[in-house]
Amino acid sequence: MANITVTLDDEDKQRLTEFCDHIGMSVSTLFTIFAKKVIREGEIPFKLGLDKPNRATIRAMKEGEWIVKNLDKVKVYDNVEEMWEDLKK
Repeated sequence: MANITVTLDDEDKQRLTEFCDHIGMSVSTLFTIFAKKVIREGEIPFKLGLDKPNRATIRAMKEGEWIVKNLDKVKVYDNVEEMWEDLKK
């Protein structure tokens, strides 16, 4: 039997321990299950990658960039009350 040392942030360790306690297993058992699944399936059992914005977010980002570049073509408000009054019209 081999031992592996895992370094975690104190808060993460506490939260992980609480999760494992809640489902009735030890943190060691959790990591053993993870290791066996990796070995059995030959891959990490969850998706790894960078968060990518969805289409709506990309559209909003492009609109924001357009607005910044075209401030002379958009209505600009000095305060929120002025904006709300205009929206009520």
